[in-house]
Amino acid sequence: MQFTLFLEASTLEEMKQILDDFKRFTANYDVSVSVSKVEEYWKIEDMYRALLEVDKSTECNVKPMLNNIASGWLELPNEYLASKTMNDCEIYIPNLYMITLNTDD
Repeated sequence: MQFTLFLEASTLEEMKQILDDFKRFTANYDVSVSVSKVEEYWKIEDMYRALLEVDKSTECNVKPMLNNIASGWLELPNEYLASKTMNDCEIYIPNLYMITLNTDD
């Protein structure tokens, strides 16, 4: 499993703080993640894209956590998506613009 986070931040330091907050959030649900990649998102100014790998031993705790990230999720084959731009979707984590969960192994 892998999360892709699109984070609203104007500096790398701000993005790192938001990412650390997200990692603490997942730890509260006994979900262990590790950052595999961070980059500026070229399509939107002041946006970063971060890839987080979910530790296999904690994957069973991920789905119960999703409703505490956003109020609505679009379920696609092998992927869940929540975005501020979706109708009736509120993201509860500050500065998180969009998130996907890839469930492929």
